[in-house]
Amino acid sequence: MQPEHELVIRFRDAGMPLNGKLVAMLAEDPVHRTERRGCGYTQATRHLAARINQPRDWAGLDDLSLFAGLGNERDRQATVRAMPERLEREESRLLAALIRDMVQPVDAVAEGLVEVPAWPEKLPVGSCPTAEKCFLELAHGFLPRKGRCNVLIDADDRPVLIEKMNMGDDHSCVSLLPVVINGVRLPPGSLVAAHYDERTIEAEPSTGPFRGRRIALASCAGFRMLRLTTLAVSPANRARAFSAHFEAQVAGGLFEPESTELDQLRCMVHPVPA
Repeated sequence: MQPEHELVIRFRDAGMPLNGKLVAMLAEDPVHRTERRGCGYTQATRHLAARINQPRDWAGLDDLSLFAGLGNERDRQATVRAMPERLEREESRLLAALIRDMVQPVDAVAEGLVEVPAWPEKLPVGSCPTAEKCFLELAHGFLPRKGRCNVLIDADDRPVLIEKMNMGDDHSCVSLLPVVINGVRLPPGSLVAAHYDERTIEAEPSTGPFRGRRIALASCAGFRMLRLTTLAVSPANRARAFSAHFEAQVAGGLFEPESTELDQLRCMVHPVPA
């Protein structure tokens, strides 16, 4: 196993040690470094995602099981609220921000953020380490012959999610902007499953060269977070954050996982005017 993760150390030093499952994941226990799981960090984001998809307990009691120990309530709230800013590593801050919102849910309207409904049941969309493959290719303008790419837009016509179709699991999306599910802010680069009746989008406008549709988020019945993708972390920190998961992407010949950025996907679906 690897040295203790920054997030594990800081929460423990603050009197709120993380539970054993998260500690083992973030220590990169070999059981979590497999072809299907990717790496411990990836598994930790799946672990949090499973809870994020559940309705928030606004008292924060359900999500306190993320911790093996708790201080008094006032110190606990202050620790969780401040933790993202206390961390040095980008990937640690991402997880800390998710944990913060799970314990202290946000009001999307008050925050000026896009909120999407959570679908209450699992969806047939996978989260294996190669889920990034098609999105990396799309970021460089490559669309398989039978592939389609939908863009899910908010009320202001802003691209919020990019969805792949006929490229592995359908309805697999990557977030381009922050979105809120059950009071938790998901960062750009989150892998999300979408659920809607495809018959209802037949009249939606085309995405042109992507052979897909521009779909209003309001037309969708619900969404589920699956995990963070490697695109959620900047290229300079990606290898450190995702370790074996990232190494497998490089070894497997995925398209430029070490340098591709979310802005490339954003430009593909909403080109910057010349």
